[in-house]
Amino acid sequence: MRVIQGIIIHDVISRPKIVLDQLREGLAVLGFRAKMKENPDMFEKLFVPSSDTMLSATQLVDALQFPTEMSEEDRTVANYLKQFLHKADIHMLKNFVLFVTGSTCLPNFGLSKIKVKFDNVSSIFASTCLLSFTLPNDFESEESFSALLSAVIGSVRKSCV
Repeated sequence: MRVIQGIIIHDVISRPKIVLDQLREGLAVLGFRAKMKENPDMFEKLFVPSSDTMLSATQLVDALQFPTEMSEEDRTVANYLKQFLHKADIHMLKNFVLFVTGSTCLPNFGLSKIKVKFDNVSSIFASTCLLSFTLPNDFESEESFSALLSAVIGSVRKSCV
């Protein structure tokens, strides 16, 4: 019986404790651990999942970086994109972020920008490495834009499995 207890204690307590001790030592090397103790609220978002950090359309739109100079068509498509994101549910938002970034959360905790580009192309394209999203600059209507983007985003989960 003592052997089984010893195995359980090692497996349940000792092994995870070793990993946590190594993490604590690693954080202390550059003074990161001390900063975490000084500002726990600031670092909580990085280490503790919470419903407060749930993805929202506003966060996503704020993470988009549009070109400084845009044609009238580009501005129209940019507005279509913003409207699409504001109308989307949480699953559609996560699929959009997955399509553009390769992850279901915003890059670098929302600190990085996703570059939106407009071009004379026939399809929607995203580069997850470059965090860029290329859209055709000509759509007949907001409905056709939403239908195409929904179809593209809807295929993301199937291709990532």
